[in-house]
Amino acid sequence: MKKFTLCLINSMALLTLACSPQKALDTQGETPIEVKVVVVNMFEIGEDQGDKAGEFQLWKAGQKLDTCVPFPASYHDICLNPKTGVLGIVTGMGTARAASAIMALGLDPRFDLTKSYWLVVGIAGVDPHDASIGSAVWANYLVDGDLAHEVDARDMPADWQTGYFPLFQEQKLDTTTDFDASTYQDSPNGEVYQLNQALSNWAFELTKDVTLSDYPAMEALRAKYINYPNAQKPPFVLQGDQLAAATFWHGKHLTEWANDWVRYWTKGQGNFVTSGMEDTGSYQAITYLDNAKKADKSRFMVLRTASNYSMPPDSMTALDNLIAEGKGYVGMQSSLESAYAVGSVVVDNIVANWPQTKTLLPYEIQNDTRPTPQAGLSAIKPTTTTKLAQHLSTEELVKALNLEDHVEGGFFRQTFKAEHRPMIKTEAGPRVTMTSIYYLLSAESPIGHFHMNQSDIMHYFHMGDPITYTLIHPDGHLETIVMGSDPNKGQVMQMMVKGGIWKASNIPTDGEYGYGLIGEAVAPGFEYSDMQLGDKAALSAQFPQHKQLINQLSH
Repeated sequence: MKKFTLCLINSMALLTLACSPQKALDTQGETPIEVKVVVVNMFEIGEDQGDKAGEFQLWKAGQKLDTCVPFPASYHDICLNPKTGVLGIVTGMGTARAASAIMALGLDPRFDLTKSYWLVVGIAGVDPHDASIGSAVWANYLVDGDLAHEVDARDMPADWQTGYFPLFQEQKLDTTTDFDASTYQDSPNGEVYQLNQALSNWAFELTKDVTLSDYPAMEALRAKYINYPNAQKPPFVLQGDQLAAATFWHGKHLTEWANDWVRYWTKGQGNFVTSGMEDTGSYQAITYLDNAKKADKSRFMVLRTASNYSMPPDSMTALDNLIAEGKGYVGMQSSLESAYAVGSVVVDNIVANWPQTKTLLPYEIQNDTRPTPQAGLSAIKPTTTTKLAQHLSTEELVKALNLEDHVEGGFFRQTFKAEHRPMIKTEAGPRVTMTSIYYLLSAESPIGHFHMNQSDIMHYFHMGDPITYTLIHPDGHLETIVMGSDPNKGQVMQMMVKGGIWKASNIPTDGEYGYGLIGEAVAPGFEYSDMQLGDKAALSAQFPQHKQLINQLSH
């Protein structure tokens, strides 16, 4: 892992990289950096960028966490965006690493975290009774699954459901093995924590309509959960509670235990939805930092996204399913994308409204009687988009823009060709510097089939329903981007696709508008000889891991 050092320029509140990779950061006499949001991830697979993504990569790129500084007291260097005040930390896997990393950060004199919001965001197993893989879950309760008594199953009485039971309940073993919540006794050992539910509710309401990525392989797996309606749904955003345990457990019986355990420790108020490892350790550290006036535990949020189910479909054994998952989670890519698509909406909202969210919690702002600034980022607040009473029909738009059928699907018209400038040399011959088109997908022609251009193309969203772009990079990496008019839902209004990348696009056939319209600027200028339409057989042979998607989005 590369080590960098940090120079502070107080007058401008900027951070810049120093030249010496080993020089320690000296903050004596300096003003600590005000951090608005701490994004807490648990692992990264390899490097922080450019290879197979773990939890941190999308956050580093999306939030531009490009200033990285040494953090020798923990697992991974700290990366931050000095302009926005967003800081990213990777704790390492497990409760011990998470707790020690959060504590080390909280005591680091380089940073002022007293008003910071904390977003713990990572992948998890999900109970198929409640949700599907790819779904995003905001937690209210964090329950520890490690603090317990245990008798080996081979030694427990025959009528016990499990040999795993709550601490200090030995005198009630005749009743507590069924996790009767009436036997619950408050315990100081960290078995359960309740987060600021009003903040969790606010985050859920802000993000509940975010569109989450979905893939054919996920749909195929969901179909196997025939007795679990929620497991068969496309990914969605919900609220539910998180069970943290260092043991990676799996199976129907253990999922039943998890539900009983969460229900017991929350006095029947909580519902087990996701399983992870670190969250009780992270929050325990925050409670200590709160006691020391170093952090505010009321600003702590947990978002877990489902990479896998906590139990197999009825057609498989737990062991067979666990072995299959060892080859890779079907929902891994979607869960990483969901984590950023949902979590970034909350982060961006807090940062945009910082003059208010610094002193008030977001759900309190609407009741604030102080004047609201009228310009700049401080004036940005969530708004509700009012639907237009009437839209142009696809037929009217095609006619008005004088569009024609496109060979890859949809409609287009070239609007500009830079013939007033000298042509440039390319490997394929001379080309104009740039061309531009309108491009329209409609409910009648909803797919722009896989194709590859040699030129770079800048896309601009104009109007209509969101358009989902599926990109296959030369190394086989799959990327999904949604273009649309609502950045609060993770949609982008500009997108660059470099030459040499396979691209397909599609819109829903039941959208509000019935079409999606974009513009494209192509450089060097477009020529049909520079475009290659995707062949199903050839693409599937080149990228067998994406065969289902290729079949779906190719001619």
